[in-house]
Amino acid sequence: MSDHHDTDEYDLSPSWRMSLIGLLPGVGLAVLVGLAMIQGQPARADAGASETTPNARSAQSESKVTLETDPAGKETTRSDAERTEDSYQPKGIDLGVFLFEPKIETSEMYNSNVFATQTNVKDDVMTKINPELNLRSEFTEHELDFAIKGDQQLYKNYSHDDQTNVEADILGRYDIGRDVQMNYLGIAYSSHQDRSTPDAVQGVVPTPIQGVLNTANIKAQFDRFSFLGEIKADRLTFDDVKTSNGGLILNTDQNRWELSVRERGAYEMFPGYAAVLQVTENSHIFDKTLDRSGFDRESSGYRAEAGVAVDISKLIRGDFLLGYFQQYYKDSRLPNAEGLTSRVVFNWTPTKLTIVIPSIDRTVTDTTTAQASALDRSALTLTVRHELERNIILTGFGGVYYDQLTGVQRQNDMTYQATARLTYAFTSELYVGGEVGFQSKRSEAQLGSFDQLTTMLKLGVQY
Repeated sequence: MSDHHDTDEYDLSPSWRMSLIGLLPGVGLAVLVGLAMIQGQPARADAGASETTPNARSAQSESKVTLETDPAGKETTRSDAERTEDSYQPKGIDLGVFLFEPKIETSEMYNSNVFATQTNVKDDVMTKINPELNLRSEFTEHELDFAIKGDQQLYKNYSHDDQTNVEADILGRYDIGRDVQMNYLGIAYSSHQDRSTPDAVQGVVPTPIQGVLNTANIKAQFDRFSFLGEIKADRLTFDDVKTSNGGLILNTDQNRWELSVRERGAYEMFPGYAAVLQVTENSHIFDKTLDRSGFDRESSGYRAEAGVAVDISKLIRGDFLLGYFQQYYKDSRLPNAEGLTSRVVFNWTPTKLTIVIPSIDRTVTDTTTAQASALDRSALTLTVRHELERNIILTGFGGVYYDQLTGVQRQNDMTYQATARLTYAFTSELYVGGEVGFQSKRSEAQLGSFDQLTTMLKLGVQY
């Protein structure tokens, strides 16, 4: 374990005082919830007053959150502030065929376990500053959007964990007639690995990571048949970091290309139900032939799935797929990863104001753990989003994750996550938010378990 976890230089002044500071975002969230509940009460005055209230709505009207159509698409990356009613969305600056939308958020966050450790736990308060510039096209057809996002994290006591992250996105769509379209998503980022990541627990500072992600696809619809062809080319690089004893963690052995091709075909058997066949092939190519433990981690594999896609308008949309995957490793000392897989993700709208998004998935990712070929994760998550009022969005999230290291015994992990969030828009230019999150990891590995509580208050300004 790194010495910076128990160095007196970084010890917090009276722990009770820090704990009180940490409670402030939680108290603020409780105040926000109280205000939201008050605003959410039915109007008791005359009907005319209700009709003139900006966030009043007809009992028959639908919430914006229930209109999301793709549970696994780009809508999952939208913030709750973007899910408020259109009158609370930024107007932007008209640049002709583009709309320029600047935004900045500032947050105060308390973390009860900054380094995600089992022993010698350290807490701290962090200030987050998140500027964002968006340029959205307003073409009659096609689409071309740009975004630049910043994320600065400043700790009160553990300043060696301060970080500045940057991301640039480009999203394009070219319409080839009514039934065929081409899409491209490019993301370039410079970020840091989370302290809870198994590959990043020994460094004095979080591991810097850079990525360039490219996804291009073509979608076509012909009567009852639909087709998707997609290619992905992702470049990931990692920086070396120092340890507290003066050593160096050589993370560059993780530098790699991740390439994949996905084909998906569907046939609508009858309205709202389609038979689906989906196959994904991948290849992971590392810059270095051998990693820090002397293993060649280059691999290739596939994932084949079949099932049903459901699209029952205004009720359920999503996939129910079962399949099989295999990942073959070039180094014969690393066992291949294989097994049954399931992918279930859908939107369910039980009411006109609420959306429920369950998800079941199994994924395989690379690892630097000696003797292990892959990190095999099975995930069960549930997101519930509710529009209390046109300007008030409530979101709850829960997740259970089971991680197995293929080829290594007694290092399995079970992680539990829960988050509650509230977003309150005052106007189209100003909104606030609050969040409480908890994460608990139970590991068979020595000192691999930890608990972590976070609370946050956020202020956002947009135009």
